[in-house]
Amino acid sequence: MSAILELEATMTSKGQITVPAALRTKLGLIEGSKVKFIYDGKQTRLEAELPVSAYRGILRHLGNIDTTIPKEPDRF
Repeated sequence: MSAILELEATMTSKGQITVPAALRTKLGLIEGSKVKFIYDGKQTRLEAELPVSAYRGILRHLGNIDTTIPKEPDRF
């Protein structure tokens, strides 16, 4: 189980909050990353969604997979 990371931020008069650097690093947030706030009536959860470019090469470990699909025999 990972350690709890408790950080604090202050909201500006425009309703903006800066995500603390330690949390940005832990979540892998980069410029262009999107975050989602989920409120369930009791607590709020923040989920990070990385930009598509962050997923480049994620399937590289699969190697060369044969993607050919055998042709079905004619049904006539």
